[in-house]
Amino acid sequence: ASTSSPTNAPTPRELRAGYAEIVKYGLINDPDFFSWLEANGEKVLALDPEAIAEAVAVSCRAKAAIVAADETEANVRALLNLGHTFGHALEAANGYAPDLLHGEAVAIGMALAFRYGAAEGITPAADADRVTAHLDATGLQSTIPGRQGGPYTAARLVELMQQDKKASGGRVPLILARSIGQSYIHPDADLASVERFLRTELLEA
Repeated sequence: ASTSSPTNAPTPRELRAGYAEIVKYGLINDPDFFSWLEANGEKVLALDPEAIAEAVAVSCRAKAAIVAADETEANVRALLNLGHTFGHALEAANGYAPDLLHGEAVAIGMALAFRYGAAEGITPAADADRVTAHLDATGLQSTIPGRQGGPYTAARLVELMQQDKKASGGRVPLILARSIGQSYIHPDADLASVERFLRTELLEA
C-alpha cells in the first residue's frame, strides 16, 4: 500500500497560511489562547490531533461570538479584519501572485499592525516583539518580503490602502491593539504616519 500523502493534502506552506488566521483570534481578544499557541503552535502545525482540536474549537467559538455580537457588520465584527488592511494592500501590490498566499499576507499584516501600534505609542513594544517572534518561529513571514525593491513600496501600499471603501481624507480605519488580546477599531489612522512607518519597515531612504 502506498504511504504517500493524498494529493489534496495541504502543504506545510498552506498549513502555515491557515495557522495565521488561528493566531488572529488570540490577538483579537484572547491573550491566554495566544500564550497557548506560543507553547503549542508547532504541535498544531504538525497536525497533532489534540492540538488541532483545541485550536479549531477555540477559533470557531471566537468567530461565532464576534459574528453573533455584530450580525450587521456595524462594529465589533470588523475586528476579524486584524492584519487584513495591510495584508490586502500587499496582495494587491503583488498582483495577487501565488508567491504570497492570503494567510501569509495576513500574518505580515498582523505583525505590521502591532509594530505600527508600537510606533504610535498605542501597543507595548514587547507585545509587538512577541507577535513578530511567534510568527517567525512558526515559519510565517513577519516583514514585507523583498524589501528594498520588488513590488512593495511605502507609497504604493498607502495608495492601495487609500482605495479602501472606508478610507477618506487621508485617513483609514485600522484594527490595532492596546496589547495582545485587546484589539480595537482605530477609526482614522493617518495615512501619512502609516507611510512613514512603512518607509522604515522597507528601509527606504
